[in-house]
Amino acid sequence: MPPRLVVLFVVDGLRPDAISAEETPALARLRAEGVDFTNSHAVFPTVTRVNAASLVTGAQPGTHGIAGNQMYVPAVEPARAFSTDDYRRLARLDAATSGRLLLVRTLGERLHERGLRLAAVSSGSTGSAWLLNPRAAAGAGVLVNGYFEPGATVAYPADVNRTILGKFGAAPPKAGAERYDAAVAWTQRVLREYVLPELAPTVVIDWLTEPDHTQHVVGVGTPSAREAIRNADREVGRVLETLDALGLTGATDVLVASDHGFTVNTAGVDVVGELVAAGLKASRDSNDVVLASSGQAVGLHVNGRDRERVAALARFVQSRDWGGVVFTAGRAPGDARGVADGTFSLDIIHAANAERGPDLLATFPWTSAVNAFGVPGADRANVAAGGVPYASDHGSMSPWNVRNTLLAWGPDFKAGATVRAPAGNVDVTPTILALLGLPAEDLDGRVLMEALRDGPDAEQVTVETLTHTVSAGDYRAALQISLIAGRRYVDKSWRIR
Repeated sequence: MPPRLVVLFVVDGLRPDAISAEETPALARLRAEGVDFTNSHAVFPTVTRVNAASLVTGAQPGTHGIAGNQMYVPAVEPARAFSTDDYRRLARLDAATSGRLLLVRTLGERLHERGLRLAAVSSGSTGSAWLLNPRAAAGAGVLVNGYFEPGATVAYPADVNRTILGKFGAAPPKAGAERYDAAVAWTQRVLREYVLPELAPTVVIDWLTEPDHTQHVVGVGTPSAREAIRNADREVGRVLETLDALGLTGATDVLVASDHGFTVNTAGVDVVGELVAAGLKASRDSNDVVLASSGQAVGLHVNGRDRERVAALARFVQSRDWGGVVFTAGRAPGDARGVADGTFSLDIIHAANAERGPDLLATFPWTSAVNAFGVPGADRANVAAGGVPYASDHGSMSPWNVRNTLLAWGPDFKAGATVRAPAGNVDVTPTILALLGLPAEDLDGRVLMEALRDGPDAEQVTVETLTHTVSAGDYRAALQISLIAGRRYVDKSWRIR
């Protein structure tokens, strides 16, 4: 029998309700023949880089230290947040923190310690790709992304980079608002024609950047977005065919995940402008309060962590029509309430981190309104002054963004099973380690035992669901949490009107 292989497909921004036999036959087949996790969760904020880090560490955001798509770390940028979409900024964070880009070990590092290899290939941003295997440049496995230094550096380590450029040439440019089909195709060719047959990885992460890009530009459910999903499905199907041709199918376990859901943006909110106008921030560029945006969620970092300023900010957000649910430092261990009145604890949603976490995290109000293409879920998003939000977005604690795709298929998984118990991206690395017979006890996530062929009955898993509420004057909010095997999953939160 060939060596064991685990393949993780990450289809960026794929809502689970976008999978159908008619439009996504490869994914629909995996869902029907394998395990469908109908209650899977992205971690919050429901954005790409936060979830990429959770997928490869088995850790929650407060543990792994990637707090949002934008982050504020004064050692990197003293007076403003920086975007994590560019790997060079992440390299600066790594250098500024003495090698602590991620605050815990990654899957790639764990495998490397055992003489095993992770190969991550990504058509996404260089930042999201870098997080999948940040130590590849130092020889821990392989990392492929055609856009690190286009035409010069498309992979790590150096010998893999030389081979890929020699065989496949430079990756095609990403063309603005156009679909990224060509970028996806180049990356998938490298996977099918080189990584799988020649590098003998133990684990493969295949990150497909569509439909995320197209859904941002033209909207979730649109004809162009649906075509991007169909194209991603075809690419998944081609990888499955390659595994079959290489004689690997019988020894391969497959997981399919998305990093988050997707919802329509109904309006943009210039939060910084609102804070300045209210006298709560000195100027747009001041560092007394620094905003780090994750689209449909914003983190506020207060200079000196002044609790009175944090409380004033919370009251202001609660007073605004655009204010959703607010989170601040916890009052006490196990207390769902934050220190500011009418807020929930950052701890309860796994977002507390003394080094990098915000002092206040806020969402916007969401609804389950259905758009013109029959897709439910609507929200607002943060924008800069005069800016226009994406057509569709993510980041919020709406169930339409929290609920992500998660499927499992292969010889070690049950066949034709549905798991309704809570699961999530944080559980992917623990489950992969368990499939390989490696320890997974020191992680925030859990092994998805109920999905394994010899695991417990999925309908006999004990689950507890709790709804917490907070209030301050006329303001009220709710937070729903599910508990299983000592793990806490954030289902949704909403402002009670």
